[in-house]
Order: sequence, then structure tokens, then C-alpha cells
Amino acid sequence: MFLIGLILLVALLAGFGSYVLYRQIQRQSVTVTQLESNLNKEIRKLNIGLSETVKVVNTLATQGAAQRQQIESLKNQLTELGNQTKKDRAAAQASLLNLQRRVVELERREAQR
Repeated sequence: MFLIGLILLVALLAGFGSYVLYRQIQRQSVTVTQLESNLNKEIRKLNIGLSETVKVVNTLATQGAAQRQQIESLKNQLTELGNQTKKDRAAAQASLLNLQRRVVELERREAQR
């Protein structure tokens, strides 16, 4: 009888151990499911953030291209203005030389009188 009692006690302990292991596996399963759920939520958030970042980068790239074109246009305008300034200066110098010659000529005529 002692042997049957001992076997019964071992069987009960094994059954209780099995129940404890079963509950632990269920808790871990729930924990893994929760982790997967949280991970999926975070992945969705990151994907949304990524798509917004891509939109911003595309916008910045478009603005950068427009600004490069604008800079190129301004460089061309500056070059044209520089060329026009040189032409205007040359014309003003020629006019000044012409006026100086006329003044010298008029001064000679006055001196001869």
C-alpha cells in the first residue's frame, strides 16, 4: 500500500507539474502574442513615419532643383548686368574723352582770341 501511495503521490506531483508547465506555456504564448501585436503597431508607426519622411525628402529635392535653376538664372542675369555695366562704362569713358577734347579745343580757341 505504501508503494501504491508513493506511486499515486508521484503521479499527482507529475500531474501538478504538468499543469504548472501548461499554464506557464499559455502565459508565454499570450506574452509572445502581445509582443507581436506591439511590434506590429510599432512597425506600422515606423512605416507611416517613413512615408512622411519620403514625402518631405521629395519636396526638398523638388525645392532644391527649383532653387538651383533660380541660382543659375540669377548667375546669368549677373553676368549680363556685368557685361552691360562694362559697355556703359566704356561708352561713358568715350563720351568723357570726347568732352575733354572739346573742352581742350575750346580753351585753345579762347586762348587764341
